Amino acid sequence: MTSLGIDHPLVCVRNLAEARETYLSLGFLMKPPGMHPWGTSTALVIFRNQLLELVGIGDKSLLDGYPAGDFRFGRHVQHWLAAREGVSLTALNSGDAAADKAAVVARGGHCEGTIEFGRDVTRADGAPDRTATTLKIFTRAGLPRLSMFACQQHRRDLIEFPEWMDHPNGAHGFVSATILATPQDQPAVKDWLATLHGPGAVAETGWGFSVATGKGHWRVLSRDAARAFFGPLPEGLAADGAPSVISLDVACHALERVRPFVDAGGFASHEIGSALVLTEHTRLGGILLTFQEAPSAP
Repeated sequence: MTSLGIDHPLVCVRNLAEARETYLSLGFLMKPPGMHPWGTSTALVIFRNQLLELVGIGDKSLLDGYPAGDFRFGRHVQHWLAAREGVSLTALNSGDAAADKAAVVARGGHCEGTIEFGRDVTRADGAPDRTATTLKIFTRAGLPRLSMFACQQHRRDLIEFPEWMDHPNGAHGFVSATILATPQDQPAVKDWLATLHGPGAVAETGWGFSVATGKGHWRVLSRDAARAFFGPLPEGLAADGAPSVISLDVACHALERVRPFVDAGGFASHEIGSALVLTEHTRLGGILLTFQEAPSAP
């Protein structure tokens, strides 16, 4: 098993400013929008060792920049966003991207290439500094919306600011992320996730299967099985049938801290088991959000 954990599924949206206001209204703190050097615009919710990232198209002239082999990060986002909003690429938290790449390749995975980038920042004391990030891009034929990349933040201290992490809604990370896949597609998804995280990470369940990662777990289920977790899925959610992430399952300190924001914003929601499920995927960037009480990581 590698150390790769769920870091940040990229929620790709057509109107970043509007989506950012939606997430702010749900009680998340969000940094001002920024830009990737390959032309995608970004807005972040910061957790410890995880992010909730909204991504849009910021500068089309840069979309072919920073290639990793034949893979173009900006073009990938643009292509799949043209079809629908939602997650088409997920960052996996890595403490050693080179070692994680070697482990994935040893299990039969394909790495498109490496992206190295950084941006100039000013520290709280006024001193200039620069972030440094290494990405290893992993793709699997037939599963384009489950493209992944190992993401090693060499200067996490320049990304995680305490004042941006104390969210009014009490959110503090992801318990899991849910992948929707038909029964026919689930063997391919299982093989892909086992390649990324190790075959011992896969656990069969009565509703599909789960995959443990270094940070949270994947849930993989069919549209019928999803009712147990979310109720009936909205008809337009992932309507193309492609295996993809359809819910971010957010850990929070108490649902009582979340409900006032949901009610004030008029978000359609219901409770199933111990989870509060927000079902208006058209407002949330093509996904569902669930909130679940869970303790903070030490």
